Amino acid sequence: MTRRLRALALLLALLGCAGQLPAPAIAQHPLAAYVEVPYPPPAALAETIPERPASPGVVWIDGEWRYHGGGYVWRRGGWVAPPPGSRFGAWRSWYRRDGRLMLAPGTWYVAHYERLRTPAAIVPAFTPPNEITSESQTGR
Repeated sequence: MTRRLRALALLLALLGCAGQLPAPAIAQHPLAAYVEVPYPPPAALAETIPERPASPGVVWIDGEWRYHGGGYVWRRGGWVAPPPGSRFGAWRSWYRRDGRLMLAPGTWYVAHYERLRTPAAIVPAFTPPNEITSESQTGR
């Protein structure tokens, strides 16, 4: 086999192994969604993705740190049925030119950036066995 054929075979094998979870329609956060936080969130916690439920239209939402009461609290990811006509803005952070850190939590929106209540996970993510569960961890 020539080098090119080997490289092509490797590329096709890698592409065949790559999986992608179904994601919701994406929204940008309006500037009003960002709040100032005193420090960045910790690294994301490891979560195990459960088997996709048979419900049609479900999408995967990653877990995220939320700033609450002077510290960060982990919100688990999970399989969610998106509200009709909605878009999801995943959490984002950015530094302003004056050095302040701004954070927008993951939020569901409908037209004109009207916020929706976060739908409950149909099947939530879970922490791998023999790990401290995320409910007992905070970002302090």
